[in-house]
Amino acid sequence: MESFPVINMENLNGEKRAITMDKIKDACENWGFFELVNHGIPPELMDTVERMTKEHYKKCMEHRFRELVASKGL
Repeated sequence: MESFPVINMENLNGEKRAITMDKIKDACENWGFFELVNHGIPPELMDTVERMTKEHYKKCMEHRFRELVASKGL
């Protein structure tokens, strides 16, 4: 079984740029997602974004639930 694509962002600055761009294209067209490594984004920032995304999703779901309950007259 083939594993999902892992793209090394360091390879965008150098001789491997064309190969890396082809990998990104293939990942987008054939997988729909990929993992980026060596991107330089601090783990703390990624943790913050993940936390905020989950909080936003939870609020949206709670709002939808309240609207559904109200529309049913419950």
